Amino acid sequence: MRRIYLEFFFGLVIIFFASLVTYVVLVYEITDDHDAILLERRADGLVDMLDIIEATSGTDAALDALKAYTHKVEYALDTHPAEHLPVAVKNYFDRTDRQFDVYYDDDDKLWFHLADMQVFYTLKEDPNSPLHRAIAFEDNLLIVFLFVGFAIYSFFMVWFLSRRVRALEKTALQFAGGDLNARASTRSHQRVGSLNRTFNHMADRIANLVSSSRALTNAVAHELRTPVFRIQWQAELLSESPLDTKQSQKVASIIEDTDEMASLVDELLYLARVDHPNTLFTPQTLDTSVWMNEQWPRWQTLSTKSVSLDAPQDLPSIEADPHLLKRVITNLIGNAEKYAVSQIAVRVYCEDRQLVIAVHDDGEGVDPLHWPFIFDAFYSADRSRDKKRSGYGLGLAIVKQIVTRHGGNVEIDHSDLGGACFRVILPC
Repeated sequence: MRRIYLEFFFGLVIIFFASLVTYVVLVYEITDDHDAILLERRADGLVDMLDIIEATSGTDAALDALKAYTHKVEYALDTHPAEHLPVAVKNYFDRTDRQFDVYYDDDDKLWFHLADMQVFYTLKEDPNSPLHRAIAFEDNLLIVFLFVGFAIYSFFMVWFLSRRVRALEKTALQFAGGDLNARASTRSHQRVGSLNRTFNHMADRIANLVSSSRALTNAVAHELRTPVFRIQWQAELLSESPLDTKQSQKVASIIEDTDEMASLVDELLYLARVDHPNTLFTPQTLDTSVWMNEQWPRWQTLSTKSVSLDAPQDLPSIEADPHLLKRVITNLIGNAEKYAVSQIAVRVYCEDRQLVIAVHDDGEGVDPLHWPFIFDAFYSADRSRDKKRSGYGLGLAIVKQIVTRHGGNVEIDHSDLGGACFRVILPC
């Protein structure tokens, strides 16, 4: 917000000065300077009156009148001999086609003479005059008020805009977090121009595309189950028939491939189910320590490697669906089993009022380049064709969807065992 405020404020200042420069060029350079013409006429009229006083009452009377005038308007009066005139002033008064018998120099000093052409007089605002100092102060005060006004206007304008932008940002984050029903308000006091309406249009399109994709994935997975089952059944029947060695190997390969396809279909259906917003979600209050110890014997059977559990007895209770949370830990241990060399460690602890379930392995680990995409469906950091090891890229996607449904987060990091560490973070 600070940067937006500064940009807006300095933008106003630049526009103000650009407008001021344009005005000065237009009024004082391109057209006649009427203020200067009026000043010269006033000064010429003053000199004409002094000439009349001098002609009727003498030079002393004219000078007394001039001094009285300068005293009243608080001007400084100086005399200059003709031989010491500045070149510009001398050139002006030497002209025969001059319009006025007065001259203003670049310092706004008024030059004129009376009947005696050998003596010239100058009038200029007295800088020590209280009146002119007050006028200068008021002029400076006007500039200060302009800048303060710009600052206040910029602050409130940015504040109003930032409120609306923050509301739109919150909606965008909700939508990005998986809430496809999140929409920006289109009320006049909350919208940012047509941006809210455009965002809602985009959100509708994306929601429709995601829903269509989910429906297509679900439908394809359902339709695949029957033919895959028939292939499995026929292949198993064929395997019981008298076959030679080569034929038996081919049939065994077919059975293995159909088993993989059946496993993939099951994973797809499960992902579609947990990804659907209307999926049954029944959170319960779980005593984390008790629940983990109850499930641990079953999880130990998921791996042929050494699996350890570190779960203190004073862990806080959480609100979670026990069946979905069981699937999360099952998937993470199954994933660690594929890559671990000899050891898998499950560590449960509380951090910043959140429950953390961390699954470590001593495998090769995951290159940080893959971390931003590791929880995307069908993404695999292992590009090999060995699906028994790399899987289909759905297990971690299922983990992320379930954890998101619980209002938590899942992360990947390096493990102190040398491999990867997957952390599930749930609110307590």
